[in-house]
Amino acid sequence: MTAMRIVVYDNDKEFLGSLKNSLDKLNIKHGNIFGTPVYFSNKDEVKEYVLENKEHLTVFLLDIMDDDDIEVGYELAKHIKDTESCNIVIYVSDFPENYIYTKSVFAKTKSFNVIAKMNEIFFYELEETLLDAHSQISKKVFIAKGKDEIRVIKYEDILYFDKTTKKSEYTKLTYKDGFIYIKDTLRHIESQLEGNGVFRYSTRGVIVNVRAIKQIIKHEEILILTNGARIPYSSQKRIKGLLECMSEL
Repeated sequence: MTAMRIVVYDNDKEFLGSLKNSLDKLNIKHGNIFGTPVYFSNKDEVKEYVLENKEHLTVFLLDIMDDDDIEVGYELAKHIKDTESCNIVIYVSDFPENYIYTKSVFAKTKSFNVIAKMNEIFFYELEETLLDAHSQISKKVFIAKGKDEIRVIKYEDILYFDKTTKKSEYTKLTYKDGFIYIKDTLRHIESQLEGNGVFRYSTRGVIVNVRAIKQIIKHEEILILTNGARIPYSSQKRIKGLLECMSEL
């Protein structure tokens, strides 16, 4: 399983220490899938972190009542979601008064869940919520394992997978910001893409993101992608499948 990024913000340093202990226990229990959380007690540092790491999907555990002002907490959550809409925001709130206020802004920021701090089942709610968040992120990103590095790439940013060089044990993954060679077969990649209906074979050696198709040149049997790449397609049957998929988007 893939470790996820977690950022924790709370201006109560004592609670931060308690939350760190809880996350350490959960990491031991679940094989470190929650990675190495980063802890902040200053909201400006959180904003800076968000901007510096906007290419990564992150789970944020936020105290919505910052300095007893819910608007400050709300603005921080809004900044996080505006920077990357796929980021997951989980509110951690005092109970019961602040919890009610938190619920009132829950929908505004399209947040994932609200956990009450002073709840005797806090640890179990935290565990369940983070496991759900991990599952949600896993559906949004592809883990590209290269020779010397691992990149976490959002599915929506992938353009195509190319395994046309048969002698190579690597498949070239081209995405919005570049490319990486991954040691994997197209068959296994296809199984990882199951349930994500925007990927289709254009030829036997290429899987393309249908959303990335900008133009189809039928007389040349070529697909033009949004980055200008020219990808061949091998048959009328394949182009029919691509067109049907495009029409459903």
